[in-house]
Amino acid sequence: MELRGQKSALHTNKYCPLTNRCRRILLANTAAFAVRIWLLRGQLLLLLLCSGLQRPTIAVKIDFDLAPNSFDDQYRGCSQQVMEMLLQGDYFMEELESSKHYRKVWQQTHLNWLNQEKSLPGSMTITHAVAISVYLSDDRVHLDFSRAMASAAGSLQQYKHSFRFKYLHYFLTSAIQLLRKEIVSRKDSLCYEVQHELKGVYLQAPVGAIVRFGQFLSTSPATEQAQRFGNQTLFTMLTCLGAPVQDFSLKKEVLVPPYELFKVVNASYHPRGNWLQLLSNGNQSTYNCQLLKETIFEIWLKVTSSIQRTQKGDKK
Repeated sequence: MELRGQKSALHTNKYCPLTNRCRRILLANTAAFAVRIWLLRGQLLLLLLCSGLQRPTIAVKIDFDLAPNSFDDQYRGCSQQVMEMLLQGDYFMEELESSKHYRKVWQQTHLNWLNQEKSLPGSMTITHAVAISVYLSDDRVHLDFSRAMASAAGSLQQYKHSFRFKYLHYFLTSAIQLLRKEIVSRKDSLCYEVQHELKGVYLQAPVGAIVRFGQFLSTSPATEQAQRFGNQTLFTMLTCLGAPVQDFSLKKEVLVPPYELFKVVNASYHPRGNWLQLLSNGNQSTYNCQLLKETIFEIWLKVTSSIQRTQKGDKK
């Protein structure tokens, strides 16, 4: 994978002897000059922003490999248990209290949905709908959530104490999965041709590489006009795990989950911009049912501590 500024390609950091750990990234800023940013491998995911942000002062950075540090739980075999735990516990209130802005956006979006009285597909709840709308509509929440996802997968303790979006992550993941079930039941097309633009970034990946974004990626329907681009990387992709979310957004969008794998099947590089064609290639998750494991770990600690106290008491 290579990320280039206007003149320079991605190079090994000469100050890092471990060439597989440290890389130099050159990003173009609004004045079209190259901006040098030094990051360890696996940290580029911190600022993955959808092009819908349209903020020229923000450099878009992405780790376009398998995004190994991304929190990618699919909740396989435990979705119902996790939802019950989230609804019964203090997770939601703690999540809202962590940010006044997030709380305001969530409450306003929830109120809007109640006033609209829209029917929801399949087993989706208003909470699923609000989660999608909040993520797609608010740039600040989008950025904070993306940053949190990029750094939550280090350890169980890191997930427990640092990842403050457990509620939003679950309901976004569950919403995509429920929408996919609805698509299958209607016997609609299972895959979608979509596109996504990263402005101010030149990104390269070899044909045949297997990659994933490691974030919830908002995409739009692929168009022929998309080939006319400049100063950006354009992805055109066939997603078979993403779901249309136009009922929860102001525009036609397909939301791609962080665990979907893609194969690079074609690529074109030009001074005015790069183009990568991606084909869905299954899915991959490092984590599964992490919230339940966190609870089990806490119970184990309490039991162990209780046994140790009892043993000390017996010795006395």
